[in-house]
Amino acid sequence: MAFAPRMLVAMIRVALCIAMVLMGAIRLHAQEQFSDQAPHDQQHAALPWLKLDDLTATRDRPLFAPDRRKPAPVVIAPPAAAMANQASRPPQKPQLTLMGIIEAPVGKLVLLRDASTSESIAVRSGERVGQWQVLAESDYTVKLTDGKREYKLEMFAVP
Repeated sequence: MAFAPRMLVAMIRVALCIAMVLMGAIRLHAQEQFSDQAPHDQQHAALPWLKLDDLTATRDRPLFAPDRRKPAPVVIAPPAAAMANQASRPPQKPQLTLMGIIEAPVGKLVLLRDASTSESIAVRSGERVGQWQVLAESDYTVKLTDGKREYKLEMFAVP
């Protein structure tokens, strides 16, 4: 009777091998049919019939945004042409709000929001936003200067 359990184990192993070979053959057959039907660029797509243009709702109403609206665009540094246009205008009070200051190994990164365009701007301390040079004075305050005038932006009162 000791021979029966060994025989059962051997039969299970053979059955598993046959199942694995059949699964491989089915997978190979499915890949051949799929490659014949789909264009080459969609060959590896999970859902080849779905096009990126059909997914505009996921871009217009992001799933993980609390208000399901697109975030305001972030501008890292304004182009030189925009800074030249702003320099030719008469001086005015900056329309910037301090949103945050990030301490990084390469210096402080200042996050500002431009009230006139609702854009977020990220600059290093010492760089310019338009005519204003941005200088981080502390973890809570930033000084904006154009050489003649200075403005102080505070994130919130220092505790």
